[in-house]
Amino acid sequence: MVISNTRELEKLKDRIPNLINIARIAIIFPLLIMHIFGLEVSGHENLHTTWTTWAFYLWLAISCWMIFFSIFNPQWQWQALKIPSFSAVADITMIGILTYLFGGIDSGFGILILPFVVSSCLLSYGRYPLLYANYASILLILNALADSNINMYPLILDAKTVTNTFILVAGSYFVAMIASLSVRYIDRAGKLAHENHVAYRRIRGLNQIVLNRVQEAVVVINVEHQTILFNKKAKDLLPMLKIGQHTALLEPIAVLWEKTSSRTFERHIDTPELTARVRAVPMNKEQNNLLVLYIRPQNEIQSEALSVKLAALGQLTANLAHEIRNPMSAIRHANDLLRENAEEEETDPFKVKLCEIIDGNVRRIDKMLEDISSLNKRNKTERAAIDLMQFWIGFKQEFLLNNPDAVGCIRLYMQGNHLTAYFDSAHLRQIMWNLCNNAWRHSSKRSGSITVVARPAPKNTISILFADDGGGVPPEVQEHLFEPFYTTAKNGTGLGLYVARELAHANFGDLTYLPEAKCFELTLPEKSND
Repeated sequence: MVISNTRELEKLKDRIPNLINIARIAIIFPLLIMHIFGLEVSGHENLHTTWTTWAFYLWLAISCWMIFFSIFNPQWQWQALKIPSFSAVADITMIGILTYLFGGIDSGFGILILPFVVSSCLLSYGRYPLLYANYASILLILNALADSNINMYPLILDAKTVTNTFILVAGSYFVAMIASLSVRYIDRAGKLAHENHVAYRRIRGLNQIVLNRVQEAVVVINVEHQTILFNKKAKDLLPMLKIGQHTALLEPIAVLWEKTSSRTFERHIDTPELTARVRAVPMNKEQNNLLVLYIRPQNEIQSEALSVKLAALGQLTANLAHEIRNPMSAIRHANDLLRENAEEEETDPFKVKLCEIIDGNVRRIDKMLEDISSLNKRNKTERAAIDLMQFWIGFKQEFLLNNPDAVGCIRLYMQGNHLTAYFDSAHLRQIMWNLCNNAWRHSSKRSGSITVVARPAPKNTISILFADDGGGVPPEVQEHLFEPFYTTAKNGTGLGLYVARELAHANFGDLTYLPEAKCFELTLPEKSND
């Protein structure tokens, strides 16, 4: 039998005391039956004497006690200390006494000592094999010497007894050494199995950690189309995944694998449950053929493509912004001169109108360049604890200075005392400026038109709601709210809400629109998430 893990080895060790008890019962029960029915078990009549009969009864009692004690306390037979096993010595002694009671070496009971010599080595983890063999040999020799048939010349007069004794003594040493070597081999195998098991668990744990950190959903199936491994992202994407079972969604890919053999291939999945692209990588190693599936939802692919596009666009626009500012300054200066000249002449209102159009578009380009610059700085955060009440007081004053008509139109409701967010103050100011400016633009511009509610939220966050008394965002516009360069405003850049959400994400927050409440929700962390 090959021991593959430590549990099998422990089970093997647990069986040994039980096997020894079975051996004890196998010896005691036949002897008791034969004694009850008065059957002779040897060529001598030792048991017919009174003292020998009572010695036999005492031997039975001690043996029965050892059996019952071993059943309820099996661990007492194992010897982990650096001393011989008491249980092993007791068993060898009991067999030696039994051999004497039934007529000595010639009775044939002496051979029963060999299994118990083996069990002694097993119970002592292979230690002291010569000690147990010597002790068994001494008891065998004493039995031979105590035989009434042996006189002054045993080698001549009773060669049978001498021969039997020699064979049993030699057998005791032989089985003791063999058992000791076997136990040590098993022990080394058990330690190696334990080390391999620990290493396997470490590698498995490491693989699971690495697998869970993969950005893609990973599923591994075998030739029977059974799922044998998957990571956390795959489970989130496909809740029906179970180890050792088929997944109907992946069945067409498994069938295609049988046709493509060892070639890597891709397949598109378009079902009500999932729309994704699957990259299949066969792993053919000997008889263990596996197929590794890398699954990426379509929305992630689109989001990644958009991110790459926006990153490239951001770098481009940052460079363009630097180059555009200089000619824009010249255009603004020239337009100011033209407008002053037109106002002085007061003869051409058309020129005045053209100057106003130029000025409005220059301001729009400046705003767009400012938003683009903010977007490129979203990764440079300086997060710190912010008292929201104190921050709001300063922000409101600045906002009203730029929008005097909004005095009395903005109201703050603070739920909870001393709400503190962990955020970049400059980013928070820009986000709130965009949201309040957006609310003011779409409100009725009356007293209390804009409502701001700050309150504690689950998972150590703070929620700030921005609502106005306008009609809310139309359903057809909601899905495009945070798309860059998408705007419904006449002079808008389409970057305000997009930049606001990107800045929120850069600070481990979030910005969403709640259609039911017709308001924007800004989520801020209460403490650092670094």
